[in-house]
Amino acid sequence: MGEVKIFLVDDHPLLRKGLRVLLKNRGYSVVGEADNGLEALERLGNTQADLVLMDIAMPLIDGIETTRRLSVESPQTRVLIFSALTDSQQAVEAFRAGAMGYVLKSSDPDEILIAIERVMKGHRFTSPEIAENMLGDFVDMVRREPGKDRRDPLSGREKEVLTLIAEGDTNKDIASKLFISVSTVKTHRVNMMKKLKIKDTAGLVKTAIRKGLARAE
Repeated sequence: MGEVKIFLVDDHPLLRKGLRVLLKNRGYSVVGEADNGLEALERLGNTQADLVLMDIAMPLIDGIETTRRLSVESPQTRVLIFSALTDSQQAVEAFRAGAMGYVLKSSDPDEILIAIERVMKGHRFTSPEIAENMLGDFVDMVRREPGKDRRDPLSGREKEVLTLIAEGDTNKDIASKLFISVSTVKTHRVNMMKKLKIKDTAGLVKTAIRKGLARAE
């Protein structure tokens, strides 16, 4: 295998800088960067990247939708999700979209490098914590009664955001409490509305009350 060309997609410049140093020190070529999915799709065509290291929670277009589009537009380019989200449902959606691997941002550098190596060899890779969560979900599903699929479409982080929305917090308040960016909060809002087929904040609040994530006043 020749020099592997990698494209970085994450809305945190400092994190991209750290990855760039790590990858270059290990002989990889970083051929481009973007801080959101839309920008990535626009720039990738000129890079001939072999692998895209992709975050999920980003403004404009999230990592899962970007992966889905990329798998159609450039099927030869492999995608390795690089995310802080530990929810197994997010990982499942990423693999459905066409990702070859899912590695956590909390992973040590060696695990990230192993993930890249395995994906470039055509294998799938999942961080141990994600694999354990997926296995737990599978066991729960098997134990359910037939025909009674109670899977919640919302991730753990989305539920946290939903609870704070129902409490009347602004996007800025939520970002501060959860230590995430305002753009990430907005992305969670959009994703929840899509998943729940809801068009406004009032609908989100009603859903939070129905799910027991908030109390009706």
